[in-house]
Amino acid sequence: MNDGNEKSHRQRGKSKKRFNIFHIVLISILLIIVIAVGAVGGYVLAAIRSAPPLNPDEFLTQSQSSIVYAPDPKNSGSYIQVANLHGDQNRLWVSINKIPDNLKNAFIATEDARFYKHHGIDFIRIMGAFVANIKAGDITQGGSTITQQLIKTVMLSPEKTLKRKIQEAYLAYQLENVYSKDQILEAYLNTIFLGSPNINVNGVEAASLIYFGKHVDQLDLAECAVIAGITKNPSRYSPYANEKNAKERQELVLKLMLEQGYITQDEYEKAINEKLEYKTAQWVTDYDHAYFVDQVINDVINDLQKKYNYSRDDAVKKVYNGGLKIYSTMDISVQENIEKSFENNDLFPQTKKDTNGALQPQGAMIIIDYHTGEIKGIVGGRGHEGKRLLNRATQSKRQPGSSIKPLTVYTPAIDNGYTTRSPIDDTPFVVHQKGGDWQVHNYENNYWGRISLREAIQYSRNIPAAKLVMALGVDTSVKYAESFGLDIDPEDRYPAPMALGGLTHGVSPLQMAAAYGALANGGVYITPHTYTKVVDKDGSVLLENKPDKHVVVSKQVAYIMTSLMRSVVSGGTGTGAQIPNMPVAGKTGTTSNYKDAWFVGYTPYYSAAVWMGYDQNEVLKAPNGRYVTGGSYPARLWKDVMTKVHEGLTSKEFDVPDGLTWVDVCKDSGELPTDLCARDPRGSRVVRDIFIKGTEPKGYCTVHQVATVDVTTGKLATEYCPPEDVQTKVFMNIPDRDPSLNTRDKAYILPEEYCDIHGPATQSPWPGQSEPPQNGVEAPGSGQTNGDTENNTPGSPQEENVNGNNAVTGALNQIRKFIDNNIDNNKEKRADKN
Repeated sequence: MNDGNEKSHRQRGKSKKRFNIFHIVLISILLIIVIAVGAVGGYVLAAIRSAPPLNPDEFLTQSQSSIVYAPDPKNSGSYIQVANLHGDQNRLWVSINKIPDNLKNAFIATEDARFYKHHGIDFIRIMGAFVANIKAGDITQGGSTITQQLIKTVMLSPEKTLKRKIQEAYLAYQLENVYSKDQILEAYLNTIFLGSPNINVNGVEAASLIYFGKHVDQLDLAECAVIAGITKNPSRYSPYANEKNAKERQELVLKLMLEQGYITQDEYEKAINEKLEYKTAQWVTDYDHAYFVDQVINDVINDLQKKYNYSRDDAVKKVYNGGLKIYSTMDISVQENIEKSFENNDLFPQTKKDTNGALQPQGAMIIIDYHTGEIKGIVGGRGHEGKRLLNRATQSKRQPGSSIKPLTVYTPAIDNGYTTRSPIDDTPFVVHQKGGDWQVHNYENNYWGRISLREAIQYSRNIPAAKLVMALGVDTSVKYAESFGLDIDPEDRYPAPMALGGLTHGVSPLQMAAAYGALANGGVYITPHTYTKVVDKDGSVLLENKPDKHVVVSKQVAYIMTSLMRSVVSGGTGTGAQIPNMPVAGKTGTTSNYKDAWFVGYTPYYSAAVWMGYDQNEVLKAPNGRYVTGGSYPARLWKDVMTKVHEGLTSKEFDVPDGLTWVDVCKDSGELPTDLCARDPRGSRVVRDIFIKGTEPKGYCTVHQVATVDVTTGKLATEYCPPEDVQTKVFMNIPDRDPSLNTRDKAYILPEEYCDIHGPATQSPWPGQSEPPQNGVEAPGSGQTNGDTENNTPGSPQEENVNGNNAVTGALNQIRKFIDNNIDNNKEKRADKN
């Protein structure tokens, strides 16, 4: 009995001991679980607390690529894309209602089949992925929802850690409480990376353009499946990375869409069998017309800084990441024509590369529609590797040489009372200025003597230009230059820079084309610009270009300048710039050291400037060793481009304003002509020219005078000169001219001395010669200007007859006296013989 009880007691003791051990183990396990849960909870809580704060606006205001547009040459009023600007992410945002259902469904079927059922975290998918990965012994499936992927892309680092996954789930849950499913899907489809190792593409719109050359709303089912398939591994499934892999992935996406009921069997088979055509990605990741686009970028950045007080960095970010639509003024045809001509090495004096690999000599050209100020084409150099180039058309400033003369010399002169036929003596001239005397020289180091203002600009004579600047005053030249948009340094406020263009800091082709454009535009300067407006991603106008304009000179002065510069092109230094069936006005420019050569001009449509020179300021020489001038290669390049630009445009003349008149004048005096002006030994000096009403000449020419000279000496004839050596001629009487000067017109200047080889050099004139020589005067409407005036002498028509008879009578008397003397001498000789 006792044994039984004892045995029972021992059994109960053993059971109690086992129970205690079980409890201890159970409690320990529970404690471990609690501790583990607490640790995990603490870790999770710490991860959540360290998560970045959710900013809902960040998802719909992400970095977006900006687009530069140009007017569509084939469709007036429409624009076409010419450049895609982006920073680290090449993204074009598109609203959810413009994304095809097939594309949305393709992503959902592939990436998140329960997208519309979960609340940011899909626990069912997570468990399914966990089991699948355990069975596979590797991570073959992911459990991230579309919302989580969006969080990861926008807010978190790409590292694969438990902490990041916890934060991702937590933030995804938060985001689902803020945004609708469609908003989340829109952000996701515009954010996800869809490029390849060499192609930076974010979002379905950019992907659609880069792979298929069309906007996303134009994609068909097969194309939608390709883009959705890239997501899993862009470096493997991008069509540009591996087209075969991309096709296999596309078929899987279509299969999932079929299984989930998004498409029918017929749609599936049609998409599977469709032949895919991929487009080149070049234009999306880079851009053509880099010189123009770069200038647009610079201008928009600068204007954002001015208008909104942005820092430079903020303005740059806005341009590249703000999703802007920038509407440029580029004429694609004009731009391409300039680019093609700059690729033609025959239009440049030489072609070689400098130590930096840049072609030399360099060049630049810009074309402006001066009616609006819109820049139509820019090329800032030869060669265009890469982007963000040195733009010599807008950024570089070089000495303009004589191309500055219309702006600082001749426009001020015309606007201050000079005329096209104002006489100027092209004779030696010294200017006393700060730093020493300036001996002015012409290009050929010669002197032409008396010329008109028109001839001075036509043949780019330096001395007349210097004389005009001195007569007008340097301050006057500076005032006009600045009104034309040029920057004049204080060091350049002297006669030499203002007359001949030797500016310290120079000018740009942009400045010169705009300045000449003011003359073409009736004297109104319009600030040149590269864009018309900038619209932000929400459609609001951020910038609108309303260029400043101001009147530099009157329409009449501007047209006179056009007339003068047409002479340069029609028969002066700029004949190389003539284009078929279109009037051209322009001016050449060559610096004294031959380091810069220019041609600047305009037509009834455009103004344009061409510059050539070395980046290292070397002397410009042609292959034959001759120096390059503005009238050679620059003028020919200008002609080559502008001929193509004007193809198809109606030939027309420049608009002629009221207030002008055409008058016959003497080209040597600038006054109304007399009969003697037509009898000049060089031919008639009577020309018809244009004047602003009120400035036309009122008096008659006093420069041309008739005189009797001894042909053997070229001096005024005396009574002792034999008749056979005496001739009556028409000369120019320029009293202040030094007779020793070797000018081109020296032979036509009225002599001051009397013949001294046929008798004493007395001022006893040849019989019949009036004292002193006199000018002819023609009464208005007498009709004598172009008549036969070979034997006419000074005076009115009535006086011509009187003076003419006196001259004949005097000559006959002199001959009679000569014969009588010979008879008397012969009688004396015969008497002596006898």
